[in-house]
Amino acid sequence: MSWERRLSPLAQDALDILSEAAQDDQNGENGEDEYDFSEADFTKEEAQAVLVADEAFTEADATYALDILYRRGHIYYVEEEVSVPHKARQLTSSKT
Repeated sequence: MSWERRLSPLAQDALDILSEAAQDDQNGENGEDEYDFSEADFTKEEAQAVLVADEAFTEADATYALDILYRRGHIYYVEEEVSVPHKARQLTSSKT
């Protein structure tokens, strides 16, 4: 049996926003995938800026949400890059 703790609404919103931004970053102008990446990367500053640009997040909220997402395994860090796995993007896109 698979058990996964729910994300807080703040962290879930952050994951949705980052997943959408990652998808937008990989799609061409016509909305079709130009590249076959399994994940999308942002710098930590870019990820925070994407969240703050949504206006629902302060800088502190964005930092906290990224920390929660990292600790729960929804995103991961490779050096200074924040990676949003393809699986996370599929989960958030299937809810819409």
